[in-house]
Amino acid sequence: MTGLEQTRENFSEQVPAGGVNPRDFGNIPPTVVEINYLWATYLAESMACCFQKHIVATTKDPAYLGVMQSALELSSKHIELIETIFQSIQHPLPQAFGEKDVDLTAPKLHDETFGVLYTKITSKYIFQNYYLAFAESTRPDIRQLFSGFIDGSRDIIQKADDVLLAKGALPKAPYIVVPNRVESVHDKDYFGSLLGDGRPLNAFEISNIFAISEFKVAIRALKIAFAQVAKSDEIREYFTKGVKLAEKHINVLRGILEKEGVPGPEIVDYRVTDSTESPFSDRLMLFHTTTVLAHILSAYGTGLSRITRKDLIATYTKLMVDILAMSKDGADLLIKYGWLEKVPETVDRKKLMH
Repeated sequence: MTGLEQTRENFSEQVPAGGVNPRDFGNIPPTVVEINYLWATYLAESMACCFQKHIVATTKDPAYLGVMQSALELSSKHIELIETIFQSIQHPLPQAFGEKDVDLTAPKLHDETFGVLYTKITSKYIFQNYYLAFAESTRPDIRQLFSGFIDGSRDIIQKADDVLLAKGALPKAPYIVVPNRVESVHDKDYFGSLLGDGRPLNAFEISNIFAISEFKVAIRALKIAFAQVAKSDEIREYFTKGVKLAEKHINVLRGILEKEGVPGPEIVDYRVTDSTESPFSDRLMLFHTTTVLAHILSAYGTGLSRITRKDLIATYTKLMVDILAMSKDGADLLIKYGWLEKVPETVDRKKLMH
């Protein structure tokens, strides 16, 4: 059974969950957590559909095309299922993204390998959000919905990995020597110093640094493409600034790895074409960039919660400040152009009382 078929089955399954008849789900008001995840997922999937439609329209390799068609079909079905729930709770549909935000006749911005690589990377972060949505939701039909989304995203990641592996294009994390014994920490020197002198990087630190670097490398390449085709000079300057910031962060993170003989991810700028004709609206490209920055910030936060070397904590903190400033600039542009859709919020009691 495919992930998409599982999504349909999970959503339509008529087995009572927790003693609640599925026909009575409409009587259970959605929590703010559920509205949050439904709203955010709807925007993300509508954005993904625009990218996937253009990649499908410009991809010729049968193997890559199969992955992207599956991803597009899955995102399209996700949108339909969320719309069904929004209608059942009488929630207005987000404006999101659609046909006006993509030009299927425009040339490709990157080669076909990059399209699948980027889909794999972004699917990983979407996958994590679906797990949170499933764990934090309580209404049975919404839990079933995100359970199906998890299955579908897992299938896309697997298909992308299989195709990239077969073509010799699957990036892999570095290796370390497998330890022959378990050791305990007996000295506070294990935490090192702000100057960076101390123990070697551990497995979690290497994994987190490499994952962020890999994402940064892909995002930098995408921002280069966006800067080439953006219609607004102001937004083009923002993307160019983002390219420079990404390069700074990549150099810092790669430097940490290479200092200890651990290789960083491959730079993929060469996969960007020379096209200056945009397949996407400036609104879509800008919103996507600010969304990605939020994921990077989250990745840094995850790292901070578990890394123990003081120099890494100091470095991550500085890099997060950069990301926060870049995110603020992007949000300001979205507001300036009237493109920032307001997140559902609670009522303003003070305003109602006056």
